[in-house]
Amino acid sequence: MSDQVDQEDRILPCPACQAGPDRANALVLSTGEVGLIRTWHTPDCADHLEWERRMEAGAEEVRRQDEWAAVAFPAACARLQEALGALSVEERATPFVAALAEVVELQAIRQADRGGFVTLPEWAQILDRHFPPSQP
Repeated sequence: MSDQVDQEDRILPCPACQAGPDRANALVLSTGEVGLIRTWHTPDCADHLEWERRMEAGAEEVRRQDEWAAVAFPAACARLQEALGALSVEERATPFVAALAEVVELQAIRQADRGGFVTLPEWAQILDRHFPPSQP
């Protein structure tokens, strides 16, 4: 099967406006069972306007969550650092506390350097170090 036929198989008409490829129309890309799906919409298509509204609402929610996390996460890390300081050396050596301490320390560095957060891969590496997967 040629790429062109394969591409055409993935173009689905909008059920509301039945738009096709045109410079004035909007193209929405999505994924489905067959891979990438292209759906065209006219500028006044109700389905497309609703899709845009949902995307904008989702982006706004992510922005609000990021603003909250930028304040809440460093504050929580500071509280954790304080709690860790009150623990004995033996208590700090337990894997759970050691992993948490490492994440808190790394977060403090991230915050000071560039205002970022400990990433998921960094969390996974820390947890793997302190809680290694069982060997087969």
